[in-house]
Amino acid sequence: MEGTGTYLIRPPHQHKFKPAVVKECIREVVRKRLSGMWYDPEEVSKLSQSLAESIKDKVKDAGFDRYKLVVQVVLGEQRGQGVKMSSRCLWDADTDNYAEDVFMNDNLFCAVAVFGIYYY
Repeated sequence: MEGTGTYLIRPPHQHKFKPAVVKECIREVVRKRLSGMWYDPEEVSKLSQSLAESIKDKVKDAGFDRYKLVVQVVLGEQRGQGVKMSSRCLWDADTDNYAEDVFMNDNLFCAVAVFGIYYY
């Protein structure tokens, strides 16, 4: 049909947000950037922003068309303390999803969550 729009109510199966694929993207970027790194309170803000951008770019390259991506990165000093994080979202359970991963070394921890929300 000529002149039809691109309005899709559901993504094709091959373009659905896949948490396992996204988690691997997160893990690859975080381990590459943070392995052997020391916690520096002066650099944490820039580092977390840079990590979020790198993760977003890597996930976009994985081919999740029409998804709005929200990347949350939390960096902190590792002192043996416990950290609890939670989030709440209003979304379509058929199309939207998220992936998360945690990285820790002797000096710092990094918790990353990537939310994929399908853009109708």
